[in-house]
Amino acid sequence: MTDLIQIGLGPWGTDWATNIIPQLADARVTGWVDASSDARAAFVAATGADPGTVFATVREAFEATGAVAAIAPVAIGAHAAVAKQVLEAGAHLLLEKPFALDAATARELADLARERGLVFGIDQNYRIFPGAPVVRALLERRAVGTIRRVSLEWHRDHSGVRDANSLVELAIHHFDLMRYLFGRDAVAITCVPVAPVRSAQDHTPGASLIVELDGGLTVDYVLSSQGIDAQTPWPGVWRISGDEGLIRWGAAPDDHRAVSITDGAGNVTPVEVPELPLFERAGVLRAFIDAVEGSGVPTSPAADNAHSVAMLEAALTSAFTGERTRVERW
Repeated sequence: MTDLIQIGLGPWGTDWATNIIPQLADARVTGWVDASSDARAAFVAATGADPGTVFATVREAFEATGAVAAIAPVAIGAHAAVAKQVLEAGAHLLLEKPFALDAATARELADLARERGLVFGIDQNYRIFPGAPVVRALLERRAVGTIRRVSLEWHRDHSGVRDANSLVELAIHHFDLMRYLFGRDAVAITCVPVAPVRSAQDHTPGASLIVELDGGLTVDYVLSSQGIDAQTPWPGVWRISGDEGLIRWGAAPDDHRAVSITDGAGNVTPVEVPELPLFERAGVLRAFIDAVEGSGVPTSPAADNAHSVAMLEAALTSAFTGERTRVERW
């Protein structure tokens, strides 16, 4: 049994508390934290949590509970500060994405966790969609030969993306998936946003991007939360063209389990997609707890995920400058 505190009790934190954490019998939350008294009161009303286990500060929660780890579904603007606070307290941490908005901050936080021997995982839950490991395995065994072209399309009428910066809210997922699926880091990104972007706080409901990966592979990536179109699954609709066939993953409307291979003669073969033991965020939490207990690694360790953050930083810079932007490497 792993004792945790949860930081962040707003609507997303409430969803974690009611729908995700109960799926794991060995995840025991002994303290709940939010700086907002209104959020704390609403959380207690919604979940029935014991008010004596609800705290205003991270320090109070750790001192009262003795918990060894934290999960933090907090607002994006608070990610870096919360991470530093938890890691400096000597606790393991599972943090929402993006855990930083620039590579320098991401590396600093990842280094802090490494220096203190702490597990620091990032909730890149798109890796825990059942199709993701299947497509990755197909690519690893070169099921369609040398990859020549990749396209990714995402469309959903979703206010959480439409009324935000879609690069920060959504594209970070797809940047991470690109690295996960192809086992390559990014070289450069060209980003044309739907609305002008001067900072991560500016709203843009979509963008068109060219993402250059190691080895000369490019991904044509379009994300949109406006207009009329069939709704794609959250990981998007992927077309991966190789010399010996075409891998398709995802189909509208909202079918994230659809994986197939089309050969040179046009024959389409569906690929079996097994169920995962736990889906999406629950799977991320399972991997984090296992890592804390010494029997695994997080789904996306912060030190590795910093390279996905570097892609986000490059996309934001390109959106502002209108120029192809190199992705920071180290």
